[in-house]
Amino acid sequence: MRMHAFLCCVLLMLPPFVAAENQQNEAEAEPVDLDSSWKYNVRIGKLERQFSTRDDSDYGEWAGFIMVGKDLNTLWLTAKGSAQRGETDSAEIRLFYSRTIRPYLGVQLGWRRDYKPEPQRDWLGFGLLAVLPYKVGADASFFIGESGRMAARLEIAYQHWFTQKLSLTPDLEANFYSEDDPERDVGSGLSDLDLGLRLRYQIIRGVSPYTGITWKGNFGNTADMIKSKGEDTSDLRIMLGVTLQY
Repeated sequence: MRMHAFLCCVLLMLPPFVAAENQQNEAEAEPVDLDSSWKYNVRIGKLERQFSTRDDSDYGEWAGFIMVGKDLNTLWLTAKGSAQRGETDSAEIRLFYSRTIRPYLGVQLGWRRDYKPEPQRDWLGFGLLAVLPYKVGADASFFIGESGRMAARLEIAYQHWFTQKLSLTPDLEANFYSEDDPERDVGSGLSDLDLGLRLRYQIIRGVSPYTGITWKGNFGNTADMIKSKGEDTSDLRIMLGVTLQY
């Protein structure tokens, strides 16, 4: 039953990518840049302090990447994590190869390691990266770990520009697991959901401070594990942060 529920969650992640494919077939395809020179990009998209509206707790959160490659083929190193009261409670890195197979659609293959919470977990990952209708960015990733353990992640974001410097970005991240992992307080099915809204202003090229709100919630068996420890399963937070790009 747990495997069936996980597979249903994965199947529910696919329709947006079908929509992106249909949009491409209906619209005139944009030309792909065939410049053969090496390219790189370094971006810390999220470096922020969060303040809970539930109590006086504060949190830190970060996410960034380094990308290098040519034309349609790139190599990515990404890192993300969070901390509470100065102690890291979640951290992961990913190393993957990305190939653009056609405009609006790319595939990814690589490795992910979860450092926190312990024990550490290693995953082989496959992903689809697409631009959906109305220029909504979507990233669906699927992972296979030790003993056949599986996971999936869906990330969706849209950046609306009011001016050349001021933008508003709603985003969503959902994580799914095929089986319980009580050592890490992770349950099968939909484990957690993160909804954010960030208002950014670019003060100079590559530096964009922002403020916003984020709601985080746990579900299913994950929520039950957290409740058993006397902890809350959802939280609304106010955030201050900065985005850096080189």
